[in-house]
Amino acid sequence: MKAAIRKKAVPPRPRGPGVRQRVKAYFDERRLLKYIIYCGLGGFFAGYLFITLLFFPGFGRSAIVTVPDVRGMNQAAARRALSKAGLEVQRGPTLNHPRVPANRVLSQVPLPGQEAARGSAVRLIFSAGPDRRAVPSIEGMDKDDAIGLLQRMGFQVRLRTVPNMKDEGSILAMDPRAGSQVPMPGIVVLTLSAGPPKILAPGVTGISQDEAAARLEAAGLRVGRISYDSASTAPLGDVVGQSPEPGDSVRMGGSVRITISGRNPHPPPPPAPVDSAAAMPDTVFLGDEPPAAPAPPPPPPAPNDGGTKRGGRG
Repeated sequence: MKAAIRKKAVPPRPRGPGVRQRVKAYFDERRLLKYIIYCGLGGFFAGYLFITLLFFPGFGRSAIVTVPDVRGMNQAAARRALSKAGLEVQRGPTLNHPRVPANRVLSQVPLPGQEAARGSAVRLIFSAGPDRRAVPSIEGMDKDDAIGLLQRMGFQVRLRTVPNMKDEGSILAMDPRAGSQVPMPGIVVLTLSAGPPKILAPGVTGISQDEAAARLEAAGLRVGRISYDSASTAPLGDVVGQSPEPGDSVRMGGSVRITISGRNPHPPPPPAPVDSAAAMPDTVFLGDEPPAAPAPPPPPPAPNDGGTKRGGRG
């Protein structure tokens, strides 16, 4: 009974704090140490991550990648796209292309969509832009020679015709001008003369020659060859015929032949007489030397009346 009472009287032994509480209390008293440990652990993990990404870029990623399509990109954009995929850039030659601008990716090896090992190089071929050539000079050439020269140099030739007083087919202009740098395949436009514009011939019959000439000049024409009709019953000096006929198409600046009633006031001179002896061909001798000309006959004896008389006297 006393032993039991004694047990009850003994107070329970208090339990000390746990390990977590003791550690927390330790670092609460030493806050600077806690911050140093935290910073050390953070720096360790940051350094580990940096070294892993720097020296082992493929760490945790697949060793085989799909090549992206960088065609049409400039060099900087293509390099970024390939680097993001884990590939390197190898610059190839530059080639002329009529449609792809200069410094753009023209083609690539491997092709887009193919698989390649991470870290391998992709060969890029860049465009140098369209080829440019100087337009040659065609001064003094006719149409066919100019077209042939331009086509041999790789230009495409287009023709444009306009009415002009120069002869039909004459070269009037060239666009672009000679010496201009044109991207190939370039187009050169030749402006050609279609000849003088056509007009309708006016009627000049029934009027005098001077009035006909004035009427033709006012229409942009001129008097051509003049012939005469001596059998015409029209008043003397009037125009009785013309060619082309009234209403026919005639090139501006062309001529109209007219026929005048009456005789030609300035007839052509008669043909000169032909000397038959002079027209005979030279004699051809078959021998070594021409034969000697025959001796002229002796002259007849002159009358000598006086001598006869003198002789009679003697």
